[in-house]
Amino acid sequence: MKAVQIYGGTNPLPHEHSGKKKMLIAIAVVVPLLIIVVAILTAWWIKRKKYNGENIGRTWQIVGEGFPKLESRQFSYNDLKKITNQFKTSIGTGGFGSVYLGLLEDGVQVAVKMHSNMSAQGVKELLAEAASLTRVHHKNLVSLMGYCIDENCMALVYEFMQGGNLHDKLTHNDRPLAWKQRLRIANESAQGLEYLHKACNPPLIHRDVKTTNILLTENLEAKLADFGLSRVFNNEAVVTHVSTRVVGTPGYLDPEYYLSNQLSTKSDVFSFGVVLLELITGRRPVVAGLDEGNLVQWVHQRLSEGDIKSIVDPKMQDGFDINSVWKVTNLACKCTEFTSSERPTMTAVVAELKESLDLESSATEMHTGATNSLITDVSHDSLEISFQSGMPAASGPSVR
Repeated sequence: MKAVQIYGGTNPLPHEHSGKKKMLIAIAVVVPLLIIVVAILTAWWIKRKKYNGENIGRTWQIVGEGFPKLESRQFSYNDLKKITNQFKTSIGTGGFGSVYLGLLEDGVQVAVKMHSNMSAQGVKELLAEAASLTRVHHKNLVSLMGYCIDENCMALVYEFMQGGNLHDKLTHNDRPLAWKQRLRIANESAQGLEYLHKACNPPLIHRDVKTTNILLTENLEAKLADFGLSRVFNNEAVVTHVSTRVVGTPGYLDPEYYLSNQLSTKSDVFSFGVVLLELITGRRPVVAGLDEGNLVQWVHQRLSEGDIKSIVDPKMQDGFDINSVWKVTNLACKCTEFTSSERPTMTAVVAELKESLDLESSATEMHTGATNSLITDVSHDSLEISFQSGMPAASGPSVR
């Protein structure tokens, strides 16, 4: 009887020998390839990081040759990690990156604005903002506490504004701002902008005046912030030309600047006029589905019908002097004229707002506890607004 050989136990089958052989070959080929790929990626990452660092360094050297020495502190990336507790608390975000709450060794709270753009252009923008903040010192402009620029990070460190921004106060506030508070915020913001235009030499154009860039202290003191788009204005030229593209925020953008690419201090005046209209109406500058278009057009349409109270923010519940509201509305309409030459200077704006604030204060003293029961009848004819039939449909074009 012939013995039958049974494959089992630890004796491998013939096809298993072939499978193991193929697997060994695959491993022998794939593993070295993986090692090579990892080595290439690692070398690329190291080279890119080194290049970025060198690029930032070169840009810092080139752009920073005439860069004024900062009086504020220079932070390292590790410093920022420490004061923000590993970037634990985010208090804002934007196209530039994120903003984190920080605490210095002396207990002072700060806002750390991280810049996500590590390119050469990113360095230039950061330096532009830092340079602007270095040469301006005013109670109504946010203060620069320090900066950080190295291979791992670019950031600016500001004083922390506990009151948040004006936009949130107008739209998400359980305790609506009174008209007198709104006037004070407008007046203080205007003083900061006037300083940039008049006291700085050469003048500085903010280019992004809007309610989210007006920050508030705990006591609602207003300070203008975010100089990332600011530009120095040449005193010898009528206007300054933007070399590449028009920048700004939809609803606040000067239409003349948008059409001509010519930037002047009057572009800031237009944007501030839109801010004034927001303070009066409580409405955003651009609202989807609004039949009248943007806020400027909506206000003009209502005023053409002689209806001032229809534009006033209902959250104020008639707690205002109507003469003061008329005066500020008239000012806002002048600021948002299509032609820049017809707009007032910020010095004139500050003077008008002061008069409006005095008018409101006088009315408050005379009618303590009243809610606008004695409203002076102001004729619609007293509002000097010129409506141009040829005015473009979009007086505040939406671009970004």
